[in-house]
Amino acid sequence: MHTLTDNSQNNKRIAKNTLLLYVRMLVMMAVSLYTSRIVLEVLGVLDYGVYNVVGGVVVLFTFINSAMSASTRRF
Repeated sequence: MHTLTDNSQNNKRIAKNTLLLYVRMLVMMAVSLYTSRIVLEVLGVLDYGVYNVVGGVVVLFTFINSAMSASTRRF
């Protein structure tokens, strides 16, 4: 059975992992905001819109591809 020290160690590990995930999320958010600023500056407004549309289409086809391959493997 679990003892009190095991639960305490698990709680510390959970707290540490949670904190690290929040730090990672903040870093990724800062990087994405900065890169979108740079890309917008370099491409301009019109080309940035085209860039987003192309990126959206790529993400859509990637999602459809993964969904179809998962359903094929399942059945």
